[in-house]
Amino acid sequence: MNETIKILKPSTLNFQIVQGERTIDLLSRFKKLDNEERENLLNETTSILSQCVNPIDTIGTTTGITIGYVQSGKTMSFTTLTALAIDNGFRIVIYFAGIKNNLLEQTTKRLKKDLLTDGDNAKHFKVYQSPTVSDDVHTKIHQALKLNHKPAILITVLKHYKHISELTKIFKKQEVRDVLGKSGVLIIDDEADQASLNTYARKNTKSEDWENDEFSSTYSSILDLRSALYNHSFIQYTATPQAPLLINIMDLLSPKFHVVLTPGKSYTGGRTFFENNTDLIFTIPDSEVYHHKNNQLTECPQSLIDALQLFLMGVAINVNIQKRERFLSMMIHADREKDASKKFYGWVKMLIGIWSDILNLPDNDPSKIELKAEFFKNYDDAIRRIENQPSFTDVMQEVLQVIFDTNMELVIQGSREIDWSNASSHILVGADMLNRGYTVEGLTVTYMPRNSVGKSNADTIQQRCRFFGYKLNYLDSCRVFLPSDSILEYRDYVEHEEIMRKMLKENTLEKVEQLLILKSTMNPTRNNILSVDLVKHKLNGWRQMNALQHIDENISFVSDFLSSHIFKDFKKFGTLDRNHRYIKLEIQQVIEFLKNFKIMNMPDALRKSSTIQYLRYLADKNDIKYAYIFEMSYGVVDGRERSLVAENEILKISNIFSGRSTSGSQSYPGDKGIRFEDSLCIQIHKIKLKHSSMQWDKKLVYTLGIYYPEDFAHSYVGIEK
Repeated sequence: MNETIKILKPSTLNFQIVQGERTIDLLSRFKKLDNEERENLLNETTSILSQCVNPIDTIGTTTGITIGYVQSGKTMSFTTLTALAIDNGFRIVIYFAGIKNNLLEQTTKRLKKDLLTDGDNAKHFKVYQSPTVSDDVHTKIHQALKLNHKPAILITVLKHYKHISELTKIFKKQEVRDVLGKSGVLIIDDEADQASLNTYARKNTKSEDWENDEFSSTYSSILDLRSALYNHSFIQYTATPQAPLLINIMDLLSPKFHVVLTPGKSYTGGRTFFENNTDLIFTIPDSEVYHHKNNQLTECPQSLIDALQLFLMGVAINVNIQKRERFLSMMIHADREKDASKKFYGWVKMLIGIWSDILNLPDNDPSKIELKAEFFKNYDDAIRRIENQPSFTDVMQEVLQVIFDTNMELVIQGSREIDWSNASSHILVGADMLNRGYTVEGLTVTYMPRNSVGKSNADTIQQRCRFFGYKLNYLDSCRVFLPSDSILEYRDYVEHEEIMRKMLKENTLEKVEQLLILKSTMNPTRNNILSVDLVKHKLNGWRQMNALQHIDENISFVSDFLSSHIFKDFKKFGTLDRNHRYIKLEIQQVIEFLKNFKIMNMPDALRKSSTIQYLRYLADKNDIKYAYIFEMSYGVVDGRERSLVAENEILKISNIFSGRSTSGSQSYPGDKGIRFEDSLCIQIHKIKLKHSSMQWDKKLVYTLGIYYPEDFAHSYVGIEK
């Protein structure tokens, strides 16, 4: 191939990026992508690489995070990043390919498939899986780095401290250090929120001496590897970035830049299933939800039988009759306990065997008539979204053929690699081996009777969504069976994920302020990797702000705002301090008001940021169009007097809201009654502080009270910095 060099123009540029032979060759073979998708892929990988350290004769390091959806093509992204990195001077790319051998094999196989395409591969690539010093790989790398044609060295390694430590030994060998020097190494951490992070972070916050900090073994081995490299860029890939975004900003694995990946047009993810096509989700009855202690189940649940019949009919229609797919798969994920997987595998194997025998019987056999009647109960659902619907007779003729060509796999530790092309139907039963990072090819029916007793971690439940992916071609045959509680959790998570992605697309990591909007029914991630306590709040009802910084700027801003708008009087209550006025504004104007009103203290700054992000999300969905801003006690020119008190050595306004009163000519509902019940309302309070110090006493400030109606209430978590 003749090399064509194209200069690319990313938004941030640490060094000039060119699109060379390796990238052009790779992109040309992504036949399933159209031109727009291919351009998005190239632009996003260019953005990642441009923020890395210059690979040519430089000393430095950086950490970035790349965020995609579950099963949305992150591997394609880092494969393209690899090709682009090679075109731009990187000689070595290291991949942390998950914590299980099946993921290591999957990643290595995918890299070879995408990058090694002809008989002259040795000229371009050297691939090492789990290299060791005992295999003399350091000598091989030393020699490869000295070759004139400069082959790229691709290293895949299990994300385990023993394997990473062995790799570090190779890079500490003098012959490798001498020839590598200040040349750049690219490290790609797939599923970066898993295993990499320090699980002793929470414990370390209780220690006053940093020298006594403890580090988990995998985390420590990653730091050791990074310290052995003069020049490297560490790129985290994940669909669930809650953990990397919430870890201490001083942590060496805390990202300094981010890129949000755009999924392909045929991607079907959370919104597809839990917002736009909720008819694809089936509820597993509570009595059939498996739990290894509370509900072990003694017989095969009817919902599993229904799911299995829907799957077999779906394969008969899509593969055998309409020939839209070469094969399809079903996944059963009951519990992390291996005994549970074996139990469900036994039930399915028994059913497949019995059905095979019965469907082989003559048509007038009572057992066959009864079984076909059972299938017929699920037939209408199997075809309801199918164009050119085949008859029940045609479907059942093919169901027997599907059963004969069904491959069943118990996917537990030590399971063999699946040959997807060797059967038209695959049924996989397992748990953690079918969790994050694992791709179930052609997945149509998911049966997951797994439920958490306590509060779930958002990133954990999302990583179980193997049913996300590029399934548009056979989406009409996809079905997902879940417990009712899990369905609610996933719906909440989809909302959280969309807010988070929008927030990340519009802001730098610094502006995101390590804040995630999340329902109170789940945690963002596991607590042990977070070095400080999370701020957790539900924004419901009234909340007051304590705006004791940027006082002069807020006075100027609020004065200009009040003078430039025409307010209406609220109901009169007889005295100046009880008479208020308001204005109804479009939600974008309300967002701008909040953005320009400066609040610097924690957690109020998190509350403000959370409110802005949530209002943007609701506005995008057209769920909210207007809100109200009140000027409280507008006739009291000098402000209402409020005490300034110290709580945990932090100054706060004691209470900005006046209480109820029944004295006088008419009763007063209190400041908290000055609102419109079904709308978000912001009160502007002019406060004259009362304090023993001359610095604060009689000082005039503006602060805010915000009312969150029940319909718009939300929760958020963030790091209190």
